[in-house]
Amino acid sequence: MLDEVHGIDVMVVDEAVDIGVHDRRPTVGTGDVIVTDRSDVHLAVWAADCAPLVLVADDGRVVGAHAGWRGLADGVIDAAVDAARGSGGAVIAAVLGPSIGQCCYEFGRDDLAAVAEGVHASESDVAGVSASGERALDVPGAVRAGLDHHGIALDVVGPCTGCDDRWFSHRVRSDLGRHATVAVIGS
Repeated sequence: MLDEVHGIDVMVVDEAVDIGVHDRRPTVGTGDVIVTDRSDVHLAVWAADCAPLVLVADDGRVVGAHAGWRGLADGVIDAAVDAARGSGGAVIAAVLGPSIGQCCYEFGRDDLAAVAEGVHASESDVAGVSASGERALDVPGAVRAGLDHHGIALDVVGPCTGCDDRWFSHRVRSDLGRHATVAVIGS
């Protein structure tokens, strides 16, 4: 796991690493994209509403990305795809864990425009309407648009963290906890 900072920094885990502890979680560094091709490394992306994305490449690379709205606006999907394709492989699977949906995420127009630009999409591709009828950010839609830009289909989309109380939601319930989406290369 990384100490996530809502950005686009990438950490490659290509050898045994020292595990530190940040806020009671084991971490190997700071950033929002982590990549490995080692079968002895389990990657985890922790979140409460942000999008935990896992990409798998055909050359054995696995990427975990933490995609909050700021990261989406800054290009975290581009960074994750570049990391997955870093050794010449092609992305063969894209999985989005539980994240907040448009139903629960009212959002301002300027920030919607920034997210749309960051995922190379139109505002209508990332915007939605909340359950209360307000303009909203569609986080899964933004992730899908960012992947579509690279010709990658989103294979699995998890539930809304705000609607489904099995998952932590900072925005809807002010939960302090976080859940993790974990990826490992099978042998």
